[in-house]
Amino acid sequence: MTSDKNQPLISIVTVVFNGVEFLEDTIISVINQTYNNIEYIIIDGGSTDGTLDVIRKYADNIDYWTSEPDKGIYDAMNKGIERATGGGLLFLNAGDYFSGSVFNENITIPGFLLVKYINIFNQLVNIKIKNHKLRLPNCHQGIIFENKKIKYDLKYKVSSDYDYFLRHGYTSKLPVMKTTGFVYFDNDGYNTNNVDVRDDEIYNIVKKNYGFFYASLFLVIARTKKYTKKAIVFLKCK
Repeated sequence: MTSDKNQPLISIVTVVFNGVEFLEDTIISVINQTYNNIEYIIIDGGSTDGTLDVIRKYADNIDYWTSEPDKGIYDAMNKGIERATGGGLLFLNAGDYFSGSVFNENITIPGFLLVKYINIFNQLVNIKIKNHKLRLPNCHQGIIFENKKIKYDLKYKVSSDYDYFLRHGYTSKLPVMKTTGFVYFDNDGYNTNNVDVRDDEIYNIVKKNYGFFYASLFLVIARTKKYTKKAIVFLKCK
C-alpha cells in the first residue's frame, strides 16, 4: 500500500475462511482507498475453495497474509492484531467492503465510521449508533480502534467484539468521522445466524459491566426485536 508518514498508519485486518465469492470485493475496496497510510493484513483460516488464489492475485497490495487453521474468527482477528503495526486498527472481514473513500486527513483514532447494511425490507440503510450499555454501539467494521494490543476473548463465540470494545474503555460517545464513503456490512454472517448465542453473550457482558438492570433491559429489547422480525418475515411470506 502507498504511504504518507504525515498521516497516522491504519492497520486494516481482513479475516476469511473459504470466502472466494466475497473476498475480492473486500480487497479491491481497501486497495482503492485514497488515504495514503494503510497497512493491509489478511488472515486466512486454511481455505480450500480458491480463496488463496484471490489473495495471491493481490499479494503486491497486501502487507502481510497467512493461511493456517485457527480456533475461529476471533482467534484469526487476534493473529491480525499481533501483526498490526499501525496506531489505528480496523477489522473488515470478507464480505464487508468500503464504498468510496472512508478515510481522510481528519481521521480520528478512536472513532466511528458510517456503516450501511441491507435491512429486512431489502433497503440500504445507515446503522444507528446505539447505547454502549446495551450492546456494541456500531458494527466493529465501523470502529477505528487504538492499537493497544488488546486481544479478543475466545470464550465468547459471537459477541467478543462487544467485550473487546468495552475493554478499550470506549463508549457510544466516540466521534463519528465525516467522510464521503461508508462501510458496507454483510448482514448475513455468523453473528446474524446465531442470534440466541449472541444475545446470551451480550446479556452476560452487559450484566458484568453495567449490572442486572441494563442486562434485563437489553433482554427485553432483544426479544422484542427478535419476535417483531419473525412477524415481519411471516407477513412478507403470506
